[in-house]
Amino acid sequence: MLRNLALLLLSAIPLSIYAATTYEIEAAVNDEKFIINGELFEAKTYCLGWGEGQRVIFIDGSPLGACASATLYNLDREEKCEVWCE
Repeated sequence: MLRNLALLLLSAIPLSIYAATTYEIEAAVNDEKFIINGELFEAKTYCLGWGEGQRVIFIDGSPLGACASATLYNLDREEKCEVWCE
């Protein structure tokens, strides 16, 4: 019974609190410069194979570019990359 109550309570919580916002890479140059959410981000080294149209989430940092650096996770390539916020 306690398990059923817990499941009922969890089902009442909106799924959106568990989901990160997904952003699309709008433009990419040489695996190192990316336009995401209208902002420029530059790879600290390289984000090999990352390109236009791929989906990313921000693990750390701001999609608004209001950060010194950020960690991105590419949902299509299933890998992360460190970038500078420009």
